[in-house]
Amino acid sequence: MGGKNKQKTGLLLACWLLLALGLVIFYFINREKIHKNFDRVTGKNSTTSVAVESTEKKSDSNKGNGLIDLEYVPGEAETESTTEVIDVNNVEKESSVTKIEVEKQNPQKEEKVSKNEDKKTETVKPKDVPKTKAKLCFVYVDSDGKVIRKMTTKEVDKTNAPLTNAIKTLLDGPDSSDKECMTLIPAGTRLLGASVKNGIATLNFSDEFEFNGINADSYRAQLMQVVYTATEFATVESVQFLIEGQRKDYMGSEELQIWIGSPYSRSNF
Repeated sequence: MGGKNKQKTGLLLACWLLLALGLVIFYFINREKIHKNFDRVTGKNSTTSVAVESTEKKSDSNKGNGLIDLEYVPGEAETESTTEVIDVNNVEKESSVTKIEVEKQNPQKEEKVSKNEDKKTETVKPKDVPKTKAKLCFVYVDSDGKVIRKMTTKEVDKTNAPLTNAIKTLLDGPDSSDKECMTLIPAGTRLLGASVKNGIATLNFSDEFEFNGINADSYRAQLMQVVYTATEFATVESVQFLIEGQRKDYMGSEELQIWIGSPYSRSNF
């Protein structure tokens, strides 16, 4: 009996070993199918990691081509796979197109800005100064060498000091429109001040007025020019001459002196 039991036990053990060996061989032959079935049962997908690895390799190979590739491979639990490719160059083009469209939509705004800039750059033109006429006394020399008075009418700016304006215009001398006219007032003479009181115009001249260096008749002529110009105004009857603010008795050099200590009127010429 004991021998028979040992034989059965050995036979049973051999069967188990053969069965285990058969299962191992079966596993190695069908292990991929077994893994797939196992992943389906547990809800895992081993191919996801493989796909992710291949995607990473693909993205690495595309570096430096000017594109940003974002590719995602979902698992079986997700219903859709999404692939998005962003072209940077296209984005820049679209932004520039959008900018152009905005500028086209707002042309009036640009025109307003340009008009405002034009207004800033425009120079302000002076207003037209009203004019008036003034009678000035110039002279000319005839064939006999005699100095003769000649009145002319000139257009001058209208101001609140018409006497001052007229005398200053006289000091400028005749222009091309004043034919056959000349002045004996020394060049560079300036009017330093003017006032009128009781019919007497007090005119203050610079020291250039004191000397003309010609002769006695020329001194009288330059005084006459001033007196006849000033007395064209109704408020002026005579002229008192000052040199650099001082009232002098005489003007001119020692050889040629002329009295200016009292006012001159037209009757003095």
